[in-house]
Amino acid sequence: TTHDGVESKDVTDVIFFGLQQIIPLMSQGLLQYPSLCMHYFSLVSFMIETYPDKVCVLPFELFDSLLESLLFGMSHLDTTIAKSSLQGISCIAKEQLQAQVLNTHLANHPNILDKCSHRLLHEVVFQSAVWDRLEASGMALLPLAAVDVNRFVAVVSGLAKQLPTEQQPRLLKTFEILIQPEVLGKITTGGYEGRMNRLKFKKNFELFVKEIHSFLVLL
Repeated sequence: TTHDGVESKDVTDVIFFGLQQIIPLMSQGLLQYPSLCMHYFSLVSFMIETYPDKVCVLPFELFDSLLESLLFGMSHLDTTIAKSSLQGISCIAKEQLQAQVLNTHLANHPNILDKCSHRLLHEVVFQSAVWDRLEASGMALLPLAAVDVNRFVAVVSGLAKQLPTEQQPRLLKTFEILIQPEVLGKITTGGYEGRMNRLKFKKNFELFVKEIHSFLVLL
């Protein structure tokens, strides 16, 4: 309860009501305005990090629009916007890992997270833009892969097929080294073990990006 006697739940409901009015209006055209774009992503980032469970059960059309805006934001020239968008994607994927909150959406739209993985790899990780958002990209990729490893492998295989034949095995091998079952299985672990696991993946992801950029023909 707040000092004025207003339930904090009521405040949250009001904020989410406002967010639901804003999301449908936020076209990529409007997001080209720097000030509006910055304020929008600041709000969205705060809501996802604070109330990921509520964000994930928004009506699908709203949730999908929100996700599309994050996918737009992750490759933004402004690194603050890009990093907050990647953090938002990471929070959504981790919430699914911990509580399966997206199951209803996934039952009807099974490709939601595949789309995130594909675009994250294609539009950020495989591009030169990755270098100023490296850690945020890795921390978004890790839970996306862990939600469903088989589907993630299918996304990677699809991307590999777009490369020259001689480069395909090398790309697949670098992913095999990066995406290790013991790492994926400890994403939601807290405390010291969780921190060490994230540090291990962060280091491996940096090596992974350097390796693929040493031979990759940009898709």
